[in-house]
Amino acid sequence: MDYLLSLISASVQDEAMVRLIFSLAIGASAVLVFAALGLVAAGLQDPVRRRLLAIRRSQGGAAMPTQASGGLQLLVAQLGQRFVASDEAAPSATRLRLIQAGYRSLSAPQLYWAWRLLLPLCLFGAAIMALPLLSGLSLLQVILLAAVLAGAGWLLPAMVVDKRRAARINRLRQAFPDALDLMVVCVESGLALPQAIERVAEELAVSHGELAEELALVNAEIRAGISSADALRNLAERTGLEDIGGLISLLAQSIRFGSSVADTLRIYAEEFRDRRTQAAEEQAAKIGTKLVFPLIFCLWPSFFLVAIGPAIIGVLKAFGRL
Repeated sequence: MDYLLSLISASVQDEAMVRLIFSLAIGASAVLVFAALGLVAAGLQDPVRRRLLAIRRSQGGAAMPTQASGGLQLLVAQLGQRFVASDEAAPSATRLRLIQAGYRSLSAPQLYWAWRLLLPLCLFGAAIMALPLLSGLSLLQVILLAAVLAGAGWLLPAMVVDKRRAARINRLRQAFPDALDLMVVCVESGLALPQAIERVAEELAVSHGELAEELALVNAEIRAGISSADALRNLAERTGLEDIGGLISLLAQSIRFGSSVADTLRIYAEEFRDRRTQAAEEQAAKIGTKLVFPLIFCLWPSFFLVAIGPAIIGVLKAFGRL
């Protein structure tokens, strides 16, 4: 407290203004502490809501947490639930992005927004607690550091989710042509589309587990009474693969007009494999450009040092400077 008061006094010359700023800081800290304690107490004193939230988490596909860590997760989920509407008819953009990243739990949006709110506060509080160790900084620099940490805490969960989502979409895109080839074989052997999807999901369980899980969900939706077109459309939304939209349109037309589903799948499998090959060729064509900067800044200086260095030393010796 004395250090904070001296830091404010060094930046503000008016004694009355220093006392006002110090009082406002103490009051804001007290309000935040009591609000946090109130939320924790409300979560601890409401076991019914905690039990219901645990049941929802287990139904959403997430594993049941242990008793030690489950209480904290449920409290965080209750905090985030205040900022997310739970009675939405269609999944929100945040929930859809989390599903595409692999977070299927019903409480995933609540946990996501709770961490985006709590992490900046925790980092800001850590910066305030570290004030005695930052004696060489001015008040403006301390405020700027705390703001930077709070901004990083706000952006970090979104960056983690986006990176996980991009990696998962890339893995699904790499595995989808293999699934289409297996589906063509199954359909040509006489299986219907739902049975072919189920068989492909069983075959891909080892090599491409994520795609196998998505195909199993498609088969479960078809068994529950959803049409094949709607189930595949839900697959496109869950995976984030834009190329599946063309497959859905082709399969819907094939089912509607009675054309061969196997021919449709074979044509689209070849097209999808060509796209994957073109993407690989594009990445290979970029390698030469990407290697320019490592060559210039890493390899060429050492090469010139080894190749020209002895000659320069010989010239300097010849002129008597060494």
